[in-house]
Amino acid sequence: MIAFILGLIIGYLTAIPVGPINLAVIMKGLSNKTGQGVMIGAGSAFMDIIYCSAAMFGISMLVSDSQLQFIFQVATFVIFFFFGIKTTFFKIHEAKLQRNEDAPGFKRYFLLGMALYLPNIPIIGYWITVAGIVHSYRLIDPSPLNNLLFSLGTGLGTVMWFFTLVELVERHKMKFDVSTLQKITRLFGIILIIISSVMGWNLVKELMVR
Repeated sequence: MIAFILGLIIGYLTAIPVGPINLAVIMKGLSNKTGQGVMIGAGSAFMDIIYCSAAMFGISMLVSDSQLQFIFQVATFVIFFFFGIKTTFFKIHEAKLQRNEDAPGFKRYFLLGMALYLPNIPIIGYWITVAGIVHSYRLIDPSPLNNLLFSLGTGLGTVMWFFTLVELVERHKMKFDVSTLQKITRLFGIILIIISSVMGWNLVKELMVR
């Protein structure tokens, strides 16, 4: 159960930074098509489950070696710091939806969410890094059941964020500005930089002990 809750929290936080999927959901919400927006988010969540599952089951077979654990900790620092810098200081790309993507049918929006997710190649490294953190720091017991529960939790957390986003758009439609979400994203990036800096300091101390 702890694995599921931890996955839910990480999935929710992971989905917050602005990207094509968040912007597509916002556009649907502003057009009074919240159901379509949620289905786009659900498609993204499904991809999160697949990528996270692959990372969790793959990493759990490798982290029994102490040297590999240290390598994963270093990789975690590098990738988190990279994502923090990218999220905080670089331009956020907008989603560009085709006209025919406004056609009815929720299935197509689920598939659209998956399609918008696929070009985000760095997310593969991100989930590998998350899996490395979870197993290297023994946040959960590395059993197949816990790996599965964690992955399912990330998917549910992603869906919960998109429900939150749709609700925000619905309640503040006249005041809602994408720049507001971008500010939240920048804050998330700063938090990642702080976390990665603490990780880096701990790695330096560990190297000094060795």
